[in-house]
Amino acid sequence: MQFSSNISYRSPVNIQFIDCKINLTNSIKVLVIITESSLTWKKHIDYINSKLNSLGYILRSLRSVLSLKIIKQIYTSYVHSVLDYGIMLWGNSSYSRTIFTTQKRTVRIIMKAKASDSCQAMFSKLGILTLYSQYIFSILMFVVKNKDIFTLNVELHKINTRHKLDSHVPSINLTKVQKGVYYSGITLFNYLPLGIKKVAHNTNKFKHELKKFLIKNSFYSVEEYIDRDATYDIGVLQ
Repeated sequence: MQFSSNISYRSPVNIQFIDCKINLTNSIKVLVIITESSLTWKKHIDYINSKLNSLGYILRSLRSVLSLKIIKQIYTSYVHSVLDYGIMLWGNSSYSRTIFTTQKRTVRIIMKAKASDSCQAMFSKLGILTLYSQYIFSILMFVVKNKDIFTLNVELHKINTRHKLDSHVPSINLTKVQKGVYYSGITLFNYLPLGIKKVAHNTNKFKHELKKFLIKNSFYSVEEYIDRDATYDIGVLQ
């Protein structure tokens, strides 16, 4: 497979093993994750979406005979596990919006809501993370569990500024890299409420407070998380 950010660009490659020519491929499935040469994650997202649609149909059939508590347990065991697997890789793709649409439809099924009803309050009531909140959660847990590969501003200079607990942002211009796990982790960490940054040294407490914050706000996009009003953060650790 030849990776390229420009789909139209492919340099000639001729690889042979003994007398057998090895053909190039545009996608390959490894550990249930479909990787494409263009790194758009479209094929993998289409694959996940088809699984979620099937699970949604099952939940619709069960909702009339099972309690909300059991339906939520089924969601956590199956739907959540499908959404969470590899989300750090594909969660920031522009194609992930289709999965979020399917997730919202599934939440409406669980809550017996109309197709036109807003889901934002339903996510908080059920204690379920939206697709984008789950992406943010997974990325930030990766950051906290791998502190040694990130550098805080306070480590570079001893000036007591309000950004001293932020991660240092490297100078990178390539969009594909900026959407990757490492760079996204820095960006998302720096936009955390200060109260949660202060407990980053304690992984369990950080996980608890982060999840509580994300469930409370039910973000509908990464941009909404970044552009949120600062008043959202008041009382996060209360």
